Amino acid sequence: MTPRLTVVVPIHNVEAYLDACLESLAAQTMTDLEVVMVDDGSTDGSPAIARAMADRDGRFRYTRQDNAGLGAARNEGAARATGTHLAFVDSDDVVPHDAYERMLGALAESGSDFATGNVHRLRVDGTTEQSAMFRKVMGTDRSATHVTRHWDLLGDRIACNKVFRRDFWDRHAFAFPVGVLFEDTPVMVPAHFLAGSVDVLSGPVYLWRDRDGSITNRRTRPRAVADRTAAVLSASGFLGDKARETAGTPDAEGWREGKRRYDATVLAGDLWLFMDALPLGDAAYHEAFLDHANSFADTVEPAVLTGLPLALRVKWQLIRERRLTELLAFMAYEKSNGSTFLARGTVRRRAQFSAVTGALPRAVTALGRADLPLKSQVTEASWDEDGRLRLKGFAYVRNLPAGRVGARAKFAWLRAGRRRAVPLKVRTVRSREATYRSKQGLHSYDRSGFETVVDPARLVTKRTTTTWNVEMAVYGGGLLRTGPVRMGGLSELPVRYLDDFLRITPKLSAGRLRLRTERVQARLARHEESGGTLMLEGELAPGAPAGIKALRVENWHTKEAYDLPVVCSGRTFTAELRLEHLAGTGTDGSGAPRKADPWGVGLVREGDEGDEWSALAVRPDIPAGRHPLGAGRELLVLANASGNVELRNQTVRPLVDELTWQDDGRLTVRGSFPDESAARWELVLQHSGHDEEAVLPVETDGSRFSAALCPDAVDGPAGVLPLAEGRWYLALREPGESDPDLYRQVHVAPARHESLPLVRALGGRDFTVGRRHYDRLVIESGSALAVTERGGAQQGALRTRYASLRVEPRTDTVLYSSFDGRQYSDSPRAVHEELVARGAPLEHLWVVRDQQVTVPATCRLVALWSTEWYEALARSRYVVTNTQLPDWFERAEDQYVVQTWHGTPLKRIGRDLADSPSGDPRYIASLPDRAAQWNLLVSPNRFSTPVLRGAFGYQGEVLESGYPRNDLLHAADRAKVAAAVRERLGIPEDRKVVLYAPTWRENQPRKGGRYGLDLRLDLAAAERALGDDHVLLVRRHYLVGGTVPGTTSGFVRDVTRHPDVGELLLISDVLVTDYSSLMFDFAHTGRPMLFHTYDLDHYRDTLRGFYFDFAAQAPGPLLTTGEEVVAALRDPAAATAGHEDAYRRFREVFCDLDDGRAAAHVADAMLPGGRR
Repeated sequence: MTPRLTVVVPIHNVEAYLDACLESLAAQTMTDLEVVMVDDGSTDGSPAIARAMADRDGRFRYTRQDNAGLGAARNEGAARATGTHLAFVDSDDVVPHDAYERMLGALAESGSDFATGNVHRLRVDGTTEQSAMFRKVMGTDRSATHVTRHWDLLGDRIACNKVFRRDFWDRHAFAFPVGVLFEDTPVMVPAHFLAGSVDVLSGPVYLWRDRDGSITNRRTRPRAVADRTAAVLSASGFLGDKARETAGTPDAEGWREGKRRYDATVLAGDLWLFMDALPLGDAAYHEAFLDHANSFADTVEPAVLTGLPLALRVKWQLIRERRLTELLAFMAYEKSNGSTFLARGTVRRRAQFSAVTGALPRAVTALGRADLPLKSQVTEASWDEDGRLRLKGFAYVRNLPAGRVGARAKFAWLRAGRRRAVPLKVRTVRSREATYRSKQGLHSYDRSGFETVVDPARLVTKRTTTTWNVEMAVYGGGLLRTGPVRMGGLSELPVRYLDDFLRITPKLSAGRLRLRTERVQARLARHEESGGTLMLEGELAPGAPAGIKALRVENWHTKEAYDLPVVCSGRTFTAELRLEHLAGTGTDGSGAPRKADPWGVGLVREGDEGDEWSALAVRPDIPAGRHPLGAGRELLVLANASGNVELRNQTVRPLVDELTWQDDGRLTVRGSFPDESAARWELVLQHSGHDEEAVLPVETDGSRFSAALCPDAVDGPAGVLPLAEGRWYLALREPGESDPDLYRQVHVAPARHESLPLVRALGGRDFTVGRRHYDRLVIESGSALAVTERGGAQQGALRTRYASLRVEPRTDTVLYSSFDGRQYSDSPRAVHEELVARGAPLEHLWVVRDQQVTVPATCRLVALWSTEWYEALARSRYVVTNTQLPDWFERAEDQYVVQTWHGTPLKRIGRDLADSPSGDPRYIASLPDRAAQWNLLVSPNRFSTPVLRGAFGYQGEVLESGYPRNDLLHAADRAKVAAAVRERLGIPEDRKVVLYAPTWRENQPRKGGRYGLDLRLDLAAAERALGDDHVLLVRRHYLVGGTVPGTTSGFVRDVTRHPDVGELLLISDVLVTDYSSLMFDFAHTGRPMLFHTYDLDHYRDTLRGFYFDFAAQAPGPLLTTGEEVVAALRDPAAATAGHEDAYRRFREVFCDLDDGRAAAHVADAMLPGGRR
């Protein structure tokens, strides 16, 4: 019997991923399929895996060929296919279980030639997320469409997210090119144009795995750009041939237009990817790119090139003229300044870029309307005591300076439809925030600020509903720009009632501010619950239509509805609802109960064309109602963002109804939380960017709770510190709970919305209490820098001032920096303490990032990027750092710079990453110049000296002293220090301490410049095995975000924010790590080390690389699974038996210099006559 579908799976050396791929095909809900597995000469365990699957499942067939590449393997599989439909899957990827059922169902319904669907990326940690490449093109379902009707389908160029009708495939004799990369494009682009129609599925049909060494990630190889160019030339050539073949027919222009549009996507997409990699490539790659990119550009109509966006036009012109140096300079400029340029001329304006030194054709630099857009944003919005709406913000024409006050006129108005407009009076004010938010340093927009006031009475019309768009214009220098006013990151404003039945509802539409005047027909007057019945009493507006049939309650998700009988008395009406009707809970996409299930409420009337429904309004000052539904859920009666009644079946959550700033800077938060376990809960503040947390106590009184905090002085593991810059969301949780999904997010009662935001300046920064996502309570911590220090323009000015300060005399100060201002720790700390102990006549300055470090009284804080920091960097006689200084830093002649670095290198660093996926060519190229600014490089051991020299291109003096940070491990009072640290951490004397400190992985990037927390140790299993007499300290690398799970019981402790890891090494009985340089420091203790090296081959061979054979020289066992680690921790002595000689040799090589006086040796080298 002929199967409906054949899936072709080419296989080549993918043993780590093949099982998952094949199992996903075996689990398809559409079972009438065959899978042709084509082994393309694999040399690993892949053939055995494929044969085993064929033995288990008769739908799978295995065949093998000599290695000929992906294209040849696909063609071989297609030739062996017997199904009526055809699909292709790469053997390292995964197919969702119902993907083929959905695609074949779409084809059966539409009759299209093929179906294509959305693609999600499968991340290293197993999570999935939307592939950016397919976000737009697969945004909506489209049946029987075509690329010429939706040109964004030109971006759909891979084979694996499609199912083809076999007769369509055979009719056009499709075949993948052989022996090249990027085989998909020459087939998929023609397929889209040749198809009669195509079905597009917005749901994910393919999970595309991230792999560091995969074909698609090798962009800086000459062969890669050659093969990609050949691929796009093939597709473009197909379209050009079709245009010539149909010359003189009505179809010709369609093919020409298709080629023009496709060529534009290649210039902006396919070849842009390789252009973007130019800074990462070597001279051979540069030459190959220029050759191949120009070979494609030679086939493109000139109008396509001149129709590109400005920055892309400039880059392609530089490519056409082979001006590589200027191209690289322009790309570096663009990285720092975005789409910013100087505009020259007044009538025929053109762009000028400082990075491009030679002339460019006027057609390339000519400016259009899109290059000089209006940028307007409201930064503050509130209703005043007189009921007027006050707006404050900025408006400017991007790429034109704001000029002096009055140089550019600003106008604002409200527009309803095409003909109705209400002008607003605008006052120009200063707004440094405008320049700061512009994220560029070329133009100042400080004079672009505005203020205006909206009188709601002017918006009232005779219509029931009128929507007003808030718009603005800026005029100056002969240029007028108009556009909508945007609200940026502000929450929607609360509804404002002008009388009982007339309201103004501010709305955001794609960030644009709109004001809607509404004459509501009915509003809720009161509500109460008794005996499981909710009574809703409302009032009709004077003159409201009669004929009320019912009060309808409708679920927004399921559309399930209840029509409740209404009892009317004059303009008053009542209805009753049994709570049990709304007690059922729908599920979210994962199958879990929705945390909130909203129901809308409205009146149903008899209309001329059937029943009419109108929402039931509610004033925000009507108190919210909370009614228990059981099983930890409640029904909340409240006003939603539109000002209408919402009945929300939700998990019981905290609802704040009081927020007060005290005179001493404390913020008091009070509200209700009718949960039986509320008395033992605690308040947690969670940072939205990197998931750091701050925990505070909560007081309860029945169902009421309260908490007080000083946001500028929150006690935590790193000391008493202000909340770091960014948004902090508030939640309640059971003590020690670390799973954010179990937190109860704190919401703001609607009656309090109008009182927000609340702003208080404390400790040199602003703290703003507000709401996000309508009613989530959030505290926003502002920048610790002065307003005159924020943004590219201000930082550029400070850098210019730094250059002038370098000629000033040096001051007797030492500037210390540990991990770029993140800690008071490491070797800089040890050097500081040594200099203080000597009584050296020096002032000590410590660099601090965002006020997130506490320091002793022996030194003074200097904020990173502040005016004082620039001055200290220029004028301090000594600079001691353990990371790189800025690439623009230039040591003064009488300045002494000590580079301690921060670890013995196991992993390759610096210039030794030049051929690695982790290498940043810009950074690597800067290293010799950076290293030339050092007077002294501190080496932790003799092994590291040549490594550090080579990695940094350093040619100066090296002090082979050992690491100052390790003096603590040799100190005479180390036992006393250890006891104090244990006491501070609350670790009982009878508990053994395990420190678990894995390193970070560059292939797991997360937001905010952090990397993923990928703990492969089962913490719960560790607690079951070790919890009686151990504690497990978990130390995230400072670049890793996330929260450590399982900290509830006290066995697992997150010590990431502990100021100095050296103290943790001192108290630890066992170290568990992978490739962290902490192993070299901990070796000084002689205590056991276990190595959880689950990804050793990948990390060593692909991701980072090592300086020595770690597997052969490791001073402890290499353990692959978490189970092995836990078992080893039960008896570390037994687990490490047999590694004594390796441990001894390890210490001989890597601990050969430390004598407990490394800091003293550094101080001796720094100070004139410093030897004692």
